[in-house]
Amino acid sequence: DTRKNVELKNFTTFRLGGKAKYFLTIKTLENFLKVMDYIERHKLKYFILGAGSNVLISDSGYAGIVIRLSGDLSRISIDDNLVEVGAGVRVVEAFAKCRDVGLSGLETLATIPATIGGMVYMNAGAYGVEMADITEYVVSYTDGKIKYFSRDECEFDYRKSAFQELNSVILRVGLRLKHSRKEEIHTRYLEILKQKQLSQPLDKYSAGSVFRRVKGLSISKMLDDMGAKGFSIGGAMVSNKHANFIINQGARAQEVFDLIQILKKKFKEIYGVDINTEIKFIGDFYETNR
Repeated sequence: DTRKNVELKNFTTFRLGGKAKYFLTIKTLENFLKVMDYIERHKLKYFILGAGSNVLISDSGYAGIVIRLSGDLSRISIDDNLVEVGAGVRVVEAFAKCRDVGLSGLETLATIPATIGGMVYMNAGAYGVEMADITEYVVSYTDGKIKYFSRDECEFDYRKSAFQELNSVILRVGLRLKHSRKEEIHTRYLEILKQKQLSQPLDKYSAGSVFRRVKGLSISKMLDDMGAKGFSIGGAMVSNKHANFIINQGARAQEVFDLIQILKKKFKEIYGVDINTEIKFIGDFYETNR
């Protein structure tokens, strides 16, 4: 399924971004391999769009190919406590399937609005649990071939995996979970969700935490201490509920980008620490001297 000039804001949690020149939904491995072969032979620009939860796409959109994995590439199969999940599956969907057969391990992560592929790529985590804790293996398209990575070969670290350095697209993920009672699994999920609702602006358009953790520092508290909450540029505003969230209140993507740059600069001036974003920037942004 190939479409042209698709509005990308409809596919991101920020609800921001211009149009994709080409937007492909790929449902089979065979088609995926054909598309990648074509992309590589013609040296075309592309990116894989998961749940759109940690990306900021520019107002001018993306002049390449945006790929979404679906169909066969978003299947879930369960064998005892080993669950193989397609990269295009949303975590909450995988969680629900596993909960229903009494498998625990995804309840903390299910509160993140992301796909399994994106979660592994980022080694995403929440409340002391990260993908590295439950990933058994990954099947990816790397350097033109389908390759199998054991957990160790994934080289997981804080918000890092080997796939960020490799020319890789994650296709399937094997998760090793634990048998538990359905009710306990669901209760734990609801507890985590409640905690998040109390501390994060889940009812607003955002892309989750803006800045990555720095060991030994509470970035959110430090942003709060420097008066970041409520600070805005145009329609982009630092949440009053959580200083490490930027919310879209009728913003342009460039305004969010500008706000991020100002926060980074101010943070460095006050604390002498460089902070990096968890958010990925897609498309063209420009530095403005505000």
